[in-house]
Amino acid sequence: MQTCTTANTIVGAAVSCLAAFTAMLSAQAGEDAPFCALRFGYRYTQPDKWPEMRAALAKNRAAFDEVWFSTGVSFPSLAWHEEHARQCAKAAGDLRKLGIVPSIEIQTIIGHTDAIIGAGDCSGQNWGTMVSADGLAAKHLSCPRDPRLVAYFVRVAELHAAWKPGSVWVDDDMSYRNRAPVLKPENRLAGCFCDACIARFSRAEGKTWERPALAKAIRSDASMRKRWNEYSCGVMGELTRAIAAAVHRVSPGTVMGYQYGGTLRSAIPRGLFDGSGKPIRLRPGAGAYWDTDPYRQLDKAYYLQTMLDGFRGEKWIGACCPEIETCPRTFACRTAQGLILEAFENLALGMDFVSMFAADARTDETTDFYADSLFPRLAKANAFLRGYRDANDGTKPCGFSVPGGEPAMLVACRGVPIVCATGRSLGKLPDVASINVRMAGSGEVNTRSPGYQTRVMQIASSTGLTNFYARCDRAAGGKMPILFESAVRAFAMPRVRSDMTLATMAFVNASIDRQDPVAIRLRGVPANAKTAVWRQPEAEDAEIALTRDREEVLMRLPRIGAWECGYLSFK
Repeated sequence: MQTCTTANTIVGAAVSCLAAFTAMLSAQAGEDAPFCALRFGYRYTQPDKWPEMRAALAKNRAAFDEVWFSTGVSFPSLAWHEEHARQCAKAAGDLRKLGIVPSIEIQTIIGHTDAIIGAGDCSGQNWGTMVSADGLAAKHLSCPRDPRLVAYFVRVAELHAAWKPGSVWVDDDMSYRNRAPVLKPENRLAGCFCDACIARFSRAEGKTWERPALAKAIRSDASMRKRWNEYSCGVMGELTRAIAAAVHRVSPGTVMGYQYGGTLRSAIPRGLFDGSGKPIRLRPGAGAYWDTDPYRQLDKAYYLQTMLDGFRGEKWIGACCPEIETCPRTFACRTAQGLILEAFENLALGMDFVSMFAADARTDETTDFYADSLFPRLAKANAFLRGYRDANDGTKPCGFSVPGGEPAMLVACRGVPIVCATGRSLGKLPDVASINVRMAGSGEVNTRSPGYQTRVMQIASSTGLTNFYARCDRAAGGKMPILFESAVRAFAMPRVRSDMTLATMAFVNASIDRQDPVAIRLRGVPANAKTAVWRQPEAEDAEIALTRDREEVLMRLPRIGAWECGYLSFK
């Protein structure tokens, strides 16, 4: 149950004195997102927990440029929110003294599940709940059109806008998908089917609908389903617009952000844009919360790019960041190395900044773990990651395109650059089945079986991979920006400018063994470059001599440890 301890002293006067400075920070946040954001749960802004977290952040000032506070995962009274907003205002003042931008996430609006919401304080809930297509009513999941829900979160938004956050985020419970217990495998219809939502839809349709008939029509008629989805998303867009407008009235410089999973339904984030009049930030997410499978984190990085396909460049979208999360936020769950690698891979594929949900007082993890183990490593990595992002300004990732993304992960971890739709394509990836592989005692791998690409890349020989590199280069007309001279188990991503000049090359040793120095052939290196600079998160920069062979450059990458990363740029 959420408890909110009254602060002994609220530094309202100090916050007022900082108003001009706050406005400046907010205006800057609207122009360019702070580079590395830390998210944490609501408990860390309460008086019994904030001093130790403030000390951890001060001790590791270089780790984060922004902190996202939280409103929690349930529906406490508005009086609770008033006190919590005062606590956040005090913590925000402390952060500004450190040069960190304070922001906040409205962590629950519709709700993730009844179980998650119900585990907290729901004393403030006085609105209707979501109903499924088969008439199942949730206990806590919110009906998005209920005016009492809208009024509640408009007030929550106003309370927190008063301390002028750099950004305000709505969580992915606003994604257009039902949550447990409303979601049932047999109905698979998103949206709220409560009496009020059906009545409003009926008025829009000019026809009275009953729940069973409406559900049947949505299932059988594609045009009806389209209208229902547009109506339902539109209702949620009205809710986000009301929240953003409330923030904007009180704090015009604050930027709105949207966290989501799965397909991006633009009506919902467009509501944030329409309500605030400012381009919003996006944070797609998709799991991979543990370090037990680092390949899965790279697979997620590719998937997040597909979640932005078709929306990049829209006037209502600003900077985009990946969900980098550890759940639970505990010692045995994730390492600093895992967080750094996932951030690096996402920046390589096109993200603008990073967000890390890496601390939460709801577990019994000690703040000392964050202060002494996790944050110091992230502090060292911040400049490295930021430098890599800045070196890629005006560039795009460059590599082969793959249909549907299925073989992206393991092909990309075997030295072949793979890009998503927003990158510069070298053409279609040559058929992985061209790599001759055999399973011991069972003959050749069946190339018609599902997932054969993955199996091929798991068992390909060094000869098979180097032959495949040559085939890929021929398919690209001899213009692959990077070409390994011997087989590697590595994610390698070139970033190129519009004229195909090579700006950087990212490298991750995707192996439990070290990668010894490896010869690499580069195309498009700037003509005046004499040396390359090799950078890693926790090592001194190293200059590497370049040997030119007509239009190509030959060099050797230094040794790199297991699951470590680095990148090349040019002097």
